[in-house]
Amino acid sequence: MLEGDVNDQLSETVRTSKRKSTASTGGDIGRRTSPVWDHYTFIKLPEGLFAECKYCKTKRYKANSYIGTSNPKRHTEKCKSYKEFLATNPNSSSETSFDQKRYCELFSEAILCHGYALSVVEHDKLRVLHNYLNLNVKDISRYSITKACMLKHEMHKKLLIDSMHSVVSRICFTCDGWSACTSRSYFALTTHYVDNNWKLLSKILNFHRFPPPRDGESIYKFVKNMLTEWGLEKRAFTITLDNASANERIVRRLKDDLHAISPFPCNGKFFHIRCATHILNLIVQKGLKVIDSSVIKLREIVKFIDSSDSRLCCFDSAINDCGSDFSGKLVLDVPTRWNSTYLMLRRALEAKHAINLFVNRENGLDIISEVEWETAQLICDFLEPFFEISTLFSGSKYPTTNLYLANVIAIEKLLCDAHNDPCEGISAMAGPMLELYEKYWSDHSTILTFSVLLDPRYKLQLLKELYDVLYVEDEVERRVSVVYNEFVSMYIYYSRSARSSSSNSSVQSNSSQSSSLSSSGCPRTFKKSNLFQNFDANLAASRSGKSDVDSYISFPLLPRTEDAEFDILEYWKTQSVSFPILSLMARDVLTIPITSIASKSSFSMGVKF
Repeated sequence: MLEGDVNDQLSETVRTSKRKSTASTGGDIGRRTSPVWDHYTFIKLPEGLFAECKYCKTKRYKANSYIGTSNPKRHTEKCKSYKEFLATNPNSSSETSFDQKRYCELFSEAILCHGYALSVVEHDKLRVLHNYLNLNVKDISRYSITKACMLKHEMHKKLLIDSMHSVVSRICFTCDGWSACTSRSYFALTTHYVDNNWKLLSKILNFHRFPPPRDGESIYKFVKNMLTEWGLEKRAFTITLDNASANERIVRRLKDDLHAISPFPCNGKFFHIRCATHILNLIVQKGLKVIDSSVIKLREIVKFIDSSDSRLCCFDSAINDCGSDFSGKLVLDVPTRWNSTYLMLRRALEAKHAINLFVNRENGLDIISEVEWETAQLICDFLEPFFEISTLFSGSKYPTTNLYLANVIAIEKLLCDAHNDPCEGISAMAGPMLELYEKYWSDHSTILTFSVLLDPRYKLQLLKELYDVLYVEDEVERRVSVVYNEFVSMYIYYSRSARSSSSNSSVQSNSSQSSSLSSSGCPRTFKKSNLFQNFDANLAASRSGKSDVDSYISFPLLPRTEDAEFDILEYWKTQSVSFPILSLMARDVLTIPITSIASKSSFSMGVKF
């Protein structure tokens, strides 16, 4: 039999799997419900109605309604052509392959993946489509699909719990509030960790409705309950929050509770990470309050053009008449989102000539002078680094801690230079921005600065050079010394933890021997040297910590190239044998997210509460 014929017959099998009362040749063949007939084609001959084997095309049986299925079934089991068909089509079977349970599972996966409403299972046309594809499909109720979705959720939740509990690294968290366009409030808790393959993962654990009151006590209970539900109280490392005053109390209570369960490195002094994107947003918003008249004029023009279709057509005509290569459309900013102001300026500057021509043709609009255009260009150029840094900080697929210090110092240098800029609009914006910078970032986060030391391209050399941009020599030495000493202290903590975990196994293996000796009545011998055992252990850890850190710092720097992307996690994966303790420490530090924006980046609409 030709392969094409076999495929035709296979298609015919699917089409006739739930047979109605019509034959391919026309005429009444009665209702055939037995799956035996799936392997036969009904043909009408002068002698009567016959069923012909689809595979060998030689065996025929009378197909009257009173004829049984024993003979056709025996032939199918022995048919060589059918066996050859099965060998070349392993996914085929003698029975209909449709599985209603599997269909329900796949439907639930589609709903969860694409965000369909649960009522989609009751849409008439969708049911018609599915019945057309397979007549064995049974309609699913909304209750059934809800149950299937919840089972799928529980299954994936268990897989995620197992995944997080299997990693050796600590886990970082971000949480943030979010208000939908329906005015309902939600709260998201996201976890960040490096898996056993040294890949950075971010998972939204919970996205819950969060009704009033949205005070510190309610947020604390929410986060605490979620950590307990997922069994992560002993794995916490840091939590990234914005700078709301209530968050200070939340962090203090969380730190005390979690530290009592499993001690933090350095007694939890690095537990709270302030959201860098939120601070950056506050700084730029402060500057935009001192807005220049050129920005106000541009905003009014964009609003005027965007207010009706006829004006948009006139603006398109202005683009064509002036020969501008501007494409797309203008963007009207949202006053509470500074990045939209930057995007508005950038788009307007691209359409400068078209806007001038449009304004000249319209009555009642203020003409923008060349000086005002130049000022708008300066403000746009001034905001561009903030926009790029904010975008860089918000990444969730790569470590961001090693991006922190260089960019924060770059912002300070930018603000200092702008404060002395001859353009009054720029200097007026930079003044209040610099004041707010000093409030939040005059002291840089120590643990985030560790990432500079953990980057084999930079280490202490870059740390000194970055501080040298802003501070005098004595202050540079002081700051470098503080960071280095804290770095060594954290290394010592990790060294003790590693030694403690390795010794626990040996203690457990010897516990049975010790208990048997105690039960036999043999007294335990007290030795004076036991008094100094803890002192000796701490001294050894301190010495080894210094030597290992110094050994790593003294290694030559890796070459730095602008074009090539450097995978810092991959580097520490390869160094886990040479520097096992440092690699554990790097794994945790590089996991820290410097912004909580990732919690709400998964949702396109809404505002922060």
